[in-house]
Amino acid sequence: MRSLVRLRVELDDRPGSLAAVAAAIARRDGNITAIDVLEADGGRVVDEITIDTPADLDMDLLRGEIAGVRDARVLSQQRAELRDPITRLLRRVTLAIDHLPGAARDELRRAVADLCDTPAVAVLDAADAEANGVGHQALLDPGRATLARSGDDLAFLGEAMTGDASVVAIATSVSGCPVVVVAGRPAAQGFTPTECERIEALVALHARLLAVVDFAHEEARGPGVR
Repeated sequence: MRSLVRLRVELDDRPGSLAAVAAAIARRDGNITAIDVLEADGGRVVDEITIDTPADLDMDLLRGEIAGVRDARVLSQQRAELRDPITRLLRRVTLAIDHLPGAARDELRRAVADLCDTPAVAVLDAADAEANGVGHQALLDPGRATLARSGDDLAFLGEAMTGDASVVAIATSVSGCPVVVVAGRPAAQGFTPTECERIEALVALHARLLAVVDFAHEEARGPGVR
C-alpha cells in the first residue's frame, strides 16, 4: 500500500540542497511527485514537496533524516490527495459560476478552502470581522492579505481550528456588501507570501466574476426583457 504525503521543507537556497533531500526520501522508498517553491528569503527557501511513500513509513524517522541534510527542516506534514490543487481550484471556480450570485459567499469560502487545503475558512460580515484583530486590519486595506498569529477563540473557523493558529484575512465585497475572508491553519504550517498572493488573486477573480453575473442579472430584469 502507498500513500501521498505533503511536506513543507525549509532548506538552504544553494545547489544540491534539494537533491540531498530527494536522496533522503528515496532511501525510504519515497518518490517525489510534485514540488512547489513557496518562499525564498535570506539564503533559505521553503518548498512544498508531495511524495508517494509506503503506507507504513515511519514519518518521524524520515523527518529526522531530512533534518540532517544541510540544515534542512520539515515545517509541517499532512496527508495529500491524488489531485492537483490548482486543477481542483479551477474546477471549483467553474462550478461557482453556475451558482452565482445566490450562493456567492459559500462558493468563495469553498474556493479558498480548496486553494489553501484547509477546512478552516469563513466569510464574515464587516461587523463580525471588526471584532477580530486580523479582520479589522484587513478591512483597512481591502484586497490585500493580512497575516496574524492567534491563540484567540476562532470558533467561527470550525472545530478543527484550536490552539495557536496562523490566520490570513482579505477584505472584499459580495454584491456590494463588505465581507472578510478568513482562513486558518496550525501555527506550525502557516501561510507563505506566495500562498497569500494566490489567495489575493482568487478573491479578486471571485469579485470580478460576481460583478459580471450581477450585471447580467440586472440587465435581464431591465424593461423590455422577456
